[in-house]
Amino acid sequence: MDLTPYITWIVFAHVVGTFMFAAGHGVSMFVVFRVRKERDRARLGALLDLSGWSLGIAGIGLLILFLSGILAGIVLGSWGKWWIWIALALFIVIAGLMTPVGGKYLTGIRAALGQRTRGLKPADPDPVPASDAELERLLVSKAPENLLLLGGGGFLVILWLMMFRPF
Repeated sequence: MDLTPYITWIVFAHVVGTFMFAAGHGVSMFVVFRVRKERDRARLGALLDLSGWSLGIAGIGLLILFLSGILAGIVLGSWGKWWIWIALALFIVIAGLMTPVGGKYLTGIRAALGQRTRGLKPADPDPVPASDAELERLLVSKAPENLLLLGGGGFLVILWLMMFRPF
Protein backbone atom coordinates (compact mmCIF):
# COMPACT_ATOMS: atom_id res chain seq x y z
CA MET A 1 0.00 0.00 0.00
CA ASP A 2 1.48 3.32 -1.09
CA LEU A 3 1.11 5.94 1.63
CA THR A 4 3.14 8.58 -0.19
CA PRO A 5 0.05 10.76 -0.84
CA TYR A 6 -0.50 10.90 2.92
CA ILE A 7 3.05 11.85 3.92
CA THR A 8 2.05 15.43 4.74
CA TRP A 9 -0.54 14.13 7.21
CA ILE A 10 1.90 11.61 8.64
CA VAL A 11 4.50 14.35 9.21
CA PHE A 12 1.73 16.56 10.63
CA ALA A 13 0.90 13.82 13.16
CA HIS A 14 4.61 13.53 13.97
CA VAL A 15 4.85 17.26 14.67
CA VAL A 16 1.64 17.20 16.75
CA GLY A 17 3.04 14.28 18.77
CA THR A 18 6.32 16.11 19.20
CA PHE A 19 4.49 19.22 20.39
CA MET A 20 2.42 17.23 22.90
CA PHE A 21 5.54 15.44 24.13
CA ALA A 22 7.52 18.68 24.48
CA ALA A 23 4.62 20.56 26.07
CA GLY A 24 3.98 17.83 28.64
CA HIS A 25 7.66 17.64 29.47
CA GLY A 26 7.87 21.42 29.55
CA VAL A 27 5.24 21.65 32.26
CA SER A 28 7.01 18.95 34.24
CA MET A 29 10.35 20.72 33.78
CA PHE A 30 8.95 23.99 35.12
CA VAL A 31 7.51 22.07 38.07
CA VAL A 32 10.90 20.46 38.77
CA PHE A 33 12.49 23.89 39.02
CA ARG A 34 9.54 25.40 40.94
CA VAL A 35 9.49 22.77 43.69
CA ARG A 36 12.98 23.84 44.71
CA LYS A 37 11.60 27.21 45.83
CA GLU A 38 8.41 25.91 47.44
CA ARG A 39 8.28 24.97 51.12
CA ASP A 40 4.54 24.65 51.67
CA ARG A 41 3.88 20.90 51.70
CA ALA A 42 0.36 21.15 50.27
CA ARG A 43 1.57 23.25 47.36
CA LEU A 44 4.48 20.87 46.78
CA GLY A 45 1.98 18.01 46.55
CA ALA A 46 -0.14 19.96 44.06
CA LEU A 47 2.93 20.73 41.96
CA LEU A 48 3.91 17.06 41.92
CA ASP A 49 0.37 16.14 40.85
CA LEU A 50 0.58 18.69 38.03
CA SER A 51 3.88 17.19 36.91
CA GLY A 52 2.41 13.68 36.92
CA TRP A 53 -0.60 14.81 34.90
CA SER A 54 1.55 16.63 32.36
CA LEU A 55 3.75 13.57 31.90
CA GLY A 56 0.59 11.65 30.97
CA ILE A 57 0.07 14.13 28.11
CA ALA A 58 3.75 13.70 27.19
CA GLY A 59 3.21 9.92 27.08
CA ILE A 60 0.32 10.24 24.64
CA GLY A 61 2.41 12.61 22.53
CA LEU A 62 5.29 10.13 22.65
CA LEU A 63 3.08 7.36 21.28
CA ILE A 64 1.87 9.58 18.41
CA LEU A 65 5.41 10.85 17.76
CA PHE A 66 6.91 7.37 17.80
CA LEU A 67 4.32 5.68 15.56
CA SER A 68 4.10 8.50 13.04
CA GLY A 69 7.90 8.79 12.97
CA ILE A 70 8.28 5.10 12.17
CA LEU A 71 5.61 5.37 9.49
CA ALA A 72 7.18 8.51 8.00
CA GLY A 73 10.56 6.77 7.97
CA ILE A 74 9.06 3.87 6.04
CA VAL A 75 7.18 6.05 3.54
CA LEU A 76 10.16 8.32 2.92
CA GLY A 77 12.67 5.47 2.79
CA SER A 78 14.70 7.01 5.62
CA TRP A 79 15.56 3.79 7.44
CA GLY A 80 18.59 3.36 5.20
CA LYS A 81 20.03 6.66 6.43
CA TRP A 82 22.25 7.09 9.47
CA TRP A 83 20.53 10.22 10.79
CA ILE A 84 17.29 8.43 11.65
CA TRP A 85 19.08 5.63 13.50
CA ILE A 86 21.23 8.09 15.44
CA ALA A 87 18.15 10.14 16.36
CA LEU A 88 16.29 7.04 17.53
CA ALA A 89 19.28 5.77 19.53
CA LEU A 90 19.75 9.19 21.14
CA PHE A 91 16.07 9.32 22.03
CA ILE A 92 16.27 5.92 23.74
CA VAL A 93 19.50 6.79 25.59
CA ILE A 94 18.13 10.16 26.73
CA ALA A 95 14.89 8.56 27.96
CA GLY A 96 16.90 5.87 29.72
CA LEU A 97 18.96 8.51 31.53
CA MET A 98 16.22 11.03 32.28
CA THR A 99 13.66 8.60 33.67
CA PRO A 100 15.65 7.46 36.71
CA VAL A 101 17.05 10.95 37.41
CA GLY A 102 13.65 12.66 37.31
CA GLY A 103 11.82 9.74 38.88
CA LYS A 104 14.19 9.49 41.84
CA TYR A 105 14.03 13.23 42.47
CA LEU A 106 10.25 13.59 42.30
CA THR A 107 9.49 10.26 43.99
CA GLY A 108 11.84 11.19 46.82
CA ILE A 109 10.03 14.48 47.35
CA ARG A 110 6.62 12.79 47.18
CA ALA A 111 7.69 10.20 49.77
CA ALA A 112 9.14 12.95 51.98
CA LEU A 113 5.74 14.61 51.91
CA GLY A 114 4.19 11.36 53.14
CA GLN A 115 2.44 10.65 49.84
CA ARG A 116 2.20 7.26 48.25
CA THR A 117 4.56 6.62 45.36
CA ARG A 118 4.20 4.35 42.35
CA GLY A 119 6.50 1.70 43.77
CA LEU A 120 4.30 1.00 46.79
CA LYS A 121 1.93 -1.95 46.82
CA PRO A 122 -1.63 -1.40 48.06
CA ALA A 123 -0.86 -3.31 51.28
CA ASP A 124 2.23 -1.20 52.03
CA PRO A 125 1.83 1.50 54.68
CA ASP A 126 1.83 5.15 53.69
CA PRO A 127 5.27 6.79 53.86
CA VAL A 128 6.06 8.74 57.00
CA PRO A 129 6.56 12.44 56.21
CA ALA A 130 10.19 13.51 56.46
CA SER A 131 11.46 16.33 58.61
CA ASP A 132 11.74 19.82 57.15
CA ALA A 133 15.53 19.43 57.08
CA GLU A 134 15.32 16.18 55.09
CA LEU A 135 12.78 17.70 52.69
CA GLU A 136 15.07 20.70 52.24
CA ARG A 137 17.99 18.39 51.40
CA LEU A 138 15.90 16.72 48.69
CA LEU A 139 14.61 19.99 47.24
CA VAL A 140 18.05 21.55 46.67
CA SER A 141 19.25 18.69 44.46
CA LYS A 142 20.93 19.43 41.12
CA ALA A 143 18.53 17.00 39.41
CA PRO A 144 16.63 19.83 37.61
CA GLU A 145 19.79 21.08 35.93
CA ASN A 146 20.79 17.55 34.96
CA LEU A 147 17.35 16.91 33.49
CA LEU A 148 17.41 20.16 31.54
CA LEU A 149 20.86 19.42 30.15
CA LEU A 150 19.92 15.87 29.13
CA GLY A 151 16.45 16.61 27.80
CA GLY A 152 16.97 20.05 26.32
CA GLY A 153 20.37 19.30 24.85
CA GLY A 154 19.22 15.95 23.52
CA PHE A 155 16.10 17.50 21.99
CA LEU A 156 18.21 20.06 20.13
CA VAL A 157 20.55 17.38 18.74
CA ILE A 158 17.61 15.22 17.61
CA LEU A 159 15.90 18.25 16.06
CA TRP A 160 19.13 19.08 14.20
CA LEU A 161 19.36 15.51 12.89
CA MET A 162 15.75 15.56 11.70
CA MET A 163 15.93 18.99 10.09
CA PHE A 164 19.32 18.74 8.39
CA ARG A 165 19.66 14.96 7.87
CA PRO A 166 23.47 15.18 7.75
CA PHE A 167 24.14 11.47 7.29
